[in-house]
Amino acid sequence: MSNLPGTFDRGSVTNFSRNSYEAVFSVFMVAIAYFYRDNPQIVYPAVLYFFLLLMVSNFVFNQLLRERSSVSLWVVDLILLFNLWVITGVLYYSGGKESYFWVLYLLPIFASALLVSRTDVVGVVFLAALASSLFALPLRSSDLAGVMSLLVKLSVFILSAAVVYRTAEAKKKTEAVLVSKRREVEAIARELMNRDTELVKTASAGEMGQLVSGVMHDLGNSVSVILLSAQIASEDEQVDKKDIERIIKAAKFSKSVVASALSIARGQEYVFEPGGIGEPLGNAVQLVEYAAREKGASIKVELPADLPRVNMSKVHIERLFINALSNALSFVPEKGEVAVKLAAAGGNLEIEIADNGPGFPESLLKDGIRPFSTTRKAAGGTGLGLYVCEQIAGKHGGKLTLSNRPGGGALLKINLPAIKGERLKDEG
Repeated sequence: MSNLPGTFDRGSVTNFSRNSYEAVFSVFMVAIAYFYRDNPQIVYPAVLYFFLLLMVSNFVFNQLLRERSSVSLWVVDLILLFNLWVITGVLYYSGGKESYFWVLYLLPIFASALLVSRTDVVGVVFLAALASSLFALPLRSSDLAGVMSLLVKLSVFILSAAVVYRTAEAKKKTEAVLVSKRREVEAIARELMNRDTELVKTASAGEMGQLVSGVMHDLGNSVSVILLSAQIASEDEQVDKKDIERIIKAAKFSKSVVASALSIARGQEYVFEPGGIGEPLGNAVQLVEYAAREKGASIKVELPADLPRVNMSKVHIERLFINALSNALSFVPEKGEVAVKLAAAGGNLEIEIADNGPGFPESLLKDGIRPFSTTRKAAGGTGLGLYVCEQIAGKHGGKLTLSNRPGGGALLKINLPAIKGERLKDEG
């Protein structure tokens, strides 16, 4: 079959409105139940057999659509033709041109219109009109009622097909645009999450210029995500407030990265200010949510209300959390879990990031963290994530340690000096 000319390949349908089709079918079944009663023109039991065939064929059609992501248009055409034949049988055994059941022709007409296939719509309307015309024969010029009845039927067929087709076509175009933009956003976000920005790495003046260029590239991607996400939200009928909040936080984070890049250019890498750890942690969690959602993973945060404040460079602490969480998410299995726990420990703020992945390799625990050393080169890893975390913790006078949990999985601990006598609850 692969050698057939391209004209015989009609493609497949993937966006057929199943709910709309089933709703239309249900309405017609109710109408049938109403018109069915006390009709002297109905021929038993032949008409019942055709009704049974109609119900079975539509049940099979719905099951086919449920179980497959796409269905060949040739298969759909065969089902529509079978429905037309069955409905013609119903009319034949229920009075012909006098039958109430001519409205059943709207069922395949609506189905073809929902496919947004002009060929199918024209073909189905033509066959329904042809069958109705044959039932109306012979037509006499004096039979004005018969002529008007046929014209009404044909008008209903054509107008119904046009209205449903135009509505389905508009919906299909809107959905296609949204799907395209979502894919574009996901592609850019995936690239953004897979890059490890070398913002905190101590380097020579030449290397520093490369780092700033890398940061600016990431910012370009970040801005693209923000703009496209905002456009999708404005066009989607149901706007998710969490998406809007994510856009706002990403924009604020991008602004902080720009400020940090400018500080690097001036030789001022860190700007320390007293603050609570909750805000940079929350921003980081939102920025890695896409990576977590892609794996079906969850991020659980345990954030007590009375944590001590720390003297920190907020943008760098955000980068620490982003790199630590991204590293954990890259190793957890499908539907895995990353747990973040914060607590006051003596004069320090203790941060634990645990996951249920395979744990750190023994070579890493033995030799320590080294830049550009990674077990994920094939997956795009750079070996800078944990190195960045260690450098940031050190710049804050803290310490980062790695270990494996007794029950399995990795455990990353970060201790940051707390500001004595200050608690997070005192900020508000």
